[in-house]
Amino acid sequence: MDCLPVTVPVTILGGYLGAGKTTLLNRLLADVQGVRLTVLVNDFGEVNIDASLIANRDGETISLANGCVCCSIGDNLGLTLYDLAERPDGPEHILIEASGVADPARIAGYAGCHPRLCLDGIVVLADAETVQARAGDRYVGDVVRQQLAAADLIVLSRTDLLDASATRSVRDWIEAEMPGARVQEASAMSRLAQLLLAGGGGTMDMPSSSSSSSSSGKHDSLFAAWRLASALPLDGAALRRALAALPPAVLRAKGIVSLAEAPGRRFVLQLVGRRWSLEPEVRSDGSALAGPSEVVAIGLAGQLDMDQLEALFAPTLPAGLPRAVAVLLRQEDRA
Repeated sequence: MDCLPVTVPVTILGGYLGAGKTTLLNRLLADVQGVRLTVLVNDFGEVNIDASLIANRDGETISLANGCVCCSIGDNLGLTLYDLAERPDGPEHILIEASGVADPARIAGYAGCHPRLCLDGIVVLADAETVQARAGDRYVGDVVRQQLAAADLIVLSRTDLLDASATRSVRDWIEAEMPGARVQEASAMSRLAQLLLAGGGGTMDMPSSSSSSSSSGKHDSLFAAWRLASALPLDGAALRRALAALPPAVLRAKGIVSLAEAPGRRFVLQLVGRRWSLEPEVRSDGSALAGPSEVVAIGLAGQLDMDQLEALFAPTLPAGLPRAVAVLLRQEDRA
């Protein structure tokens, strides 16, 4: 399908949990030059934490409802895209950040919901350190391979953790397994906006929104999420102990938290596999802002021990904190 001058190109940004989509998106937004860009952000779990992690930049960020966009809120995405296409002062380009368990090809099908929209391409991020192991995993391998197979452009993240030989080996593996996609390293990409918003290779024919329905249905029971929310600051030492003690069943955790020992500040929490970090939030205007704390842990349904997570994180909450200001929420068998 050709993009006429009156049409709006749509780019899908996908990749498995913790691959670095939000980091790449922030780089992209900082590099946008004169493009009226609308970003649709959706994340797994009840709270759209990825939306709050994205710094304030030019362009509109719309955070959708809870759940995996391809499974739980496909109708909402279609309506949102249709509404954007109908606006006379609407965007010049739309970018959809898919959740870490979504099938980008299924999401791409929604680009056909309005004649003014056309699919520009699918960009998938892959963690160079873990992508081969994830692709071979008996539980999540199908999800990872499905994402890579949908890509026009595969962006390798975290190549700084590997030497040149290991990075070359990962590139060779991807090029052999996914011969239709181009491969770029995130650290070596210049003119980021031009490359990503070109869709990795120009406009494409749009896949049917039901083309992946048989496999995407399996996501419904594949992943589970657990959430902590507190209106009051958390105990920093207890939080660090909890993070260090998280079981291997936790594939990904993220959040924004306020700590009792650092009033007036918030910290960004990121955990992928066994690696975790807790860094001060840096806002685009340089300001510091206190606020509520939210943490989401994601793992495989049936393996994520909700009672264990609650026991690990309970000491982070102020003693005697009432349920009204602290929530330990289970979200089982959802994607």
